Amino acid sequence: MSRPLAFDIAVVGAGPAGATAAWLLARQGFQVCLIDKQIFPRAKVCAGLLTWKTTRLIEELFQTNISQLKNDRVIDHTCLNYRIFYRHTEIARGDLDTPFHFTDRRTYDAYWVTRAKAAGANVLAPAKVVRVDHEEGVLDLSDRQRIKAQIIIGADGVWSKVRSALQPAPAARKRWRLDLAGTLETRLPYDGSRRRPSFAALHFGHVPWGYGWSFPGATHQTIGMCFLPRKNNRQIKQSFKAFLALNGLCSDACRPAMHSHPLPYGNYLGCSATKRALLVGDACGLADPLLGEGIYYAHRSAALAAQAITDCAPDWHKAAGLYTEWLHKEILKDLRWIRTFRNALFIGGHHRRYRGLKLCLQLFPKPLEAAVQGKRSFRRLWRASRPSGCLPPFYK
Repeated sequence: MSRPLAFDIAVVGAGPAGATAAWLLARQGFQVCLIDKQIFPRAKVCAGLLTWKTTRLIEELFQTNISQLKNDRVIDHTCLNYRIFYRHTEIARGDLDTPFHFTDRRTYDAYWVTRAKAAGANVLAPAKVVRVDHEEGVLDLSDRQRIKAQIIIGADGVWSKVRSALQPAPAARKRWRLDLAGTLETRLPYDGSRRRPSFAALHFGHVPWGYGWSFPGATHQTIGMCFLPRKNNRQIKQSFKAFLALNGLCSDACRPAMHSHPLPYGNYLGCSATKRALLVGDACGLADPLLGEGIYYAHRSAALAAQAITDCAPDWHKAAGLYTEWLHKEILKDLRWIRTFRNALFIGGHHRRYRGLKLCLQLFPKPLEAAVQGKRSFRRLWRASRPSGCLPPFYK
């Protein structure tokens, strides 16, 4: 094995979480290595919805604005209307106070990797991590290269190598898998027979403990389904085909390819760091336990990790404690409340035809919209609006 390459920070995974951490730290003069097993741009199963809290955070972190993101094609479509269905029946519709923005993850992820590289991060891709020694801060790559770093940031997604090194016990891995959601997704290009919908739609009732979505994009409509496998005994692919039929795809000949990928669905980790390793984004289970939104939590947790490292360097071992403290305060507290809301919605909801959801949407549509957008938290759902959690002052 060749002599190790030495860096201050090694970031494993170059999705939104990893690229954000690499960009922020490289700009502060740290020697940063950003590693990913794939070449960008690369395909990613994701609905591509950017809520208000996500765009606001991006504007603050990257000193940009919506107009610039549209000019750079990071945002390729905007929608101001929504509808919610129970199977074939529409149970709510409305106009959004703040629009939903949509992105294609191939373009989106590659854009932030490019920004990280321009800031001075060393990008190694494709480069697969095969072993993680979080106590010594060492990464072994498949090409027999070794990386040595003061801090490792694990941003390598659901099947994170860094998380597996931090939690080697089989019981911990089993708990992790238990609350992963399954997803099925397909894309329908617009043509003469299919026009772009004027609204974003959520669909309930097709699977227990899950939902479907139908989102418009610039060139295609994204249709997908998210479900908790341990709560579903039925044939998921058959349910998804029925859902596609509801969206006008009735014959086998016209059905496009389906893609699948797991996502965190309430299995966020309370213990997310050791003295030389921090977990961010999906690697830490940071996704909305109700609707599966992950892009916001990827950027947010990466910003917290970068700030903790910046504040603590060169006392690197102190960063883990500070990051864990901020993570509980700024993210995990809200995720617990969202999971509580999800459980109240899904327990028996499928059998009651989601009448409780329909009633909430009729009585409190704007508070629910504000909670989804991040203008208020689910734990303060019925209180006055308030801004989402403030960023640490360094990034203001």
